[in-house]
Amino acid sequence: MTNKSGNLLNLLWLVALVLFAPVTGLILNSEVFTARSILLLLLWTVVLLTPYVLTRKKWLYVTATSLLFADGFINLFHWIVLKCPLNASSIFVFLNTNFNEASEFMTIKMTPLLLLFIPYTALFVITLKHIPDLKFKSKGGIITWSILWLIVVLFFSDNIVNKRFLRLAVPDVERAFVSFFNESKEYKNLKTRELYNIDTELTTKDTTLVVVIIGESCNRNHMSLYGYGRETTPRLQARQDLLVFDNVISANSNTLRSVMNFLTENNTDNPRPLDSCIHIFDVLHSSPYKSYWLSNQSPIGLWDNGVTNLAQNADVKTFINITANSSKESTMTVSLDERLFEPLRSALDDTAKHKVVFLHLMGNHTQYNKRYPRDFAIFEDKGDKRTRVINTYDNAILYNDFVVDSIISILNSYSLSHNGVRISAIYFSDHGENVYDEGDYAGHDYSDRIPNANVEIPFILWFSQSQRNYLNIHYPHIQERLHTPYMIDDLFHTIIELGDIQTPILDKQRSFVNNDFDTTRQRMLEDGSIYTPKQ
Repeated sequence: MTNKSGNLLNLLWLVALVLFAPVTGLILNSEVFTARSILLLLLWTVVLLTPYVLTRKKWLYVTATSLLFADGFINLFHWIVLKCPLNASSIFVFLNTNFNEASEFMTIKMTPLLLLFIPYTALFVITLKHIPDLKFKSKGGIITWSILWLIVVLFFSDNIVNKRFLRLAVPDVERAFVSFFNESKEYKNLKTRELYNIDTELTTKDTTLVVVIIGESCNRNHMSLYGYGRETTPRLQARQDLLVFDNVISANSNTLRSVMNFLTENNTDNPRPLDSCIHIFDVLHSSPYKSYWLSNQSPIGLWDNGVTNLAQNADVKTFINITANSSKESTMTVSLDERLFEPLRSALDDTAKHKVVFLHLMGNHTQYNKRYPRDFAIFEDKGDKRTRVINTYDNAILYNDFVVDSIISILNSYSLSHNGVRISAIYFSDHGENVYDEGDYAGHDYSDRIPNANVEIPFILWFSQSQRNYLNIHYPHIQERLHTPYMIDDLFHTIIELGDIQTPILDKQRSFVNNDFDTTRQRMLEDGSIYTPKQ
């Protein structure tokens, strides 16, 4: 082999290393793949190799190649596991995930495609052993390098001038991390943010209680209450005192973003910085209400949990799940949602006249077979992987039915002995879960477009008799909205309205119980698409 052909081969090894991850992405999910990602990697390869070309120092080549390898390693993993390039949402989810959740996730996502890391790593070793001789001393070499740099300059300049450099001129991995760090500033500011004082007025003299039951990863299409073939919600179906809404969705496909939306004035139509927009605890703090945050989700993750930063503003905070204090403990311990019953009873016994109680359930979070006791293992954990996963998820739905029904029964018993208290309870899930409903996988991640299963959630209202009497006079239309489209990023306004709080912050067109609720709103999801229900 001549020096010229050997040098060309060495250069091709490097190009193969750079293109390995995006080509894999193209094969795995061509609908999400964009040719721009290949162009960006090649342009940045030119930039990174320039110091080596100019100085001839091999350590600069090794550094550039190592950076390209690390970029590809991260993106290759994301392509294999989630069938899409890395994004800021994935980083947020990862850093708010404990060891137990991560291991559960990998158990579900384990695939032979992970063996692709073997040839990819081998390519990296080859590129380090066979360094191309990029001497561009000849006229042709100088012209070639000059043309490459002209393309780089023109491309980068165009995107800088049009203020889209980060969005269109930075590779996927680096863009994801930059976006993540920009957004993480909001969460850090949220942790130290002081409560705002806003104008509020209570429009009632009655004793009031609002209970917000926040489910987790519950796909309503796996609830027999919504027509699922298996009997997974017998207790809720047996109740005659529920309003069950069948056209409610979440705007988001993960807990962090969803909670940050429905507990603030933020929404997908008009996103605002979390550290400066109004939160539900600002409203409650500025009113006579006492607030409670009772959670079975861990308050601590690898990164400071954004939900905890928001919940810290509640007057009473109770976190019963501390299994994430150590990796070993979180792996071996199960925390069932029924542990929230006693904290709820304690909150009800509080003599405060006006209360809002948030119950954050573990719900149907992966790994599903750890979300229920043995007594609820009705659908057997056996068969092929798909069957086992569906069975364990449906068992988790069955146990969740018991939990939600028990909470409502506790509230009903309380109302019978406290006739003068007007009680409203809302149950919904932060997002859904795709359990082989759309595609051959389970989870709430997605690639190009959010599956409907990820956002189609249960939404149930329960009212005490005294509250029903009140609503029949002031909000008789609520019972007529069982099929009305609604998205929970506006729940902030609905909670305010149910609490009889008058404030300029309340947008009546976004309150589901208000006469002026806008039923024509287009429901835009976090991926920018408009939700369209399947016929």
